Amino acid sequence: MIDMTENDFGVLLRPVESDRDDADTHSSLEVSVFSNHMPDVDDATHAQLMFLAYKMAAMVQFCEDNEDFDEALSDYTEDLLGDLGISARGEEDTPSPSANIVGREGNVITLDFNTKCRGNG
Repeated sequence: MIDMTENDFGVLLRPVESDRDDADTHSSLEVSVFSNHMPDVDDATHAQLMFLAYKMAAMVQFCEDNEDFDEALSDYTEDLLGDLGISARGEEDTPSPSANIVGREGNVITLDFNTKCRGNG
C-alpha cells in the first residue's frame, strides 16, 4: 500500500475486460489522473503537476499510435530498470544469498545468511 500525502499527484492504470466482440484477447486499459483534494501547493504548481500527470497518462495512447517511439521508450525503460536492478518483469535482480549451515538439531537446520540483523528481523 502506498502512503499518500496531501501533495501527491499520480496516474492510475486499471485493466478492464472488454465486452466488444472485435476486441483482441488483451484487456483494455483505463487511465486516470489524480491529485489529492487540497494539495499544499499554489495554483500554478498544481496546474503544472496536473499537466505533467496528463502527459504521463497520454503516453499510453501515444505509444500505441507511434510504434518507433514505443520501441525507443521501451528500450530506455529497460535500461533504466536494469540500472536500478529491476528486470522488465518487475522482479528485482538480486542474487540469492548463500547460506552457511551453522547448526543441526533433529530435523531443524540453522542457516546463517550473513545478514546484519543476525536473524532478529
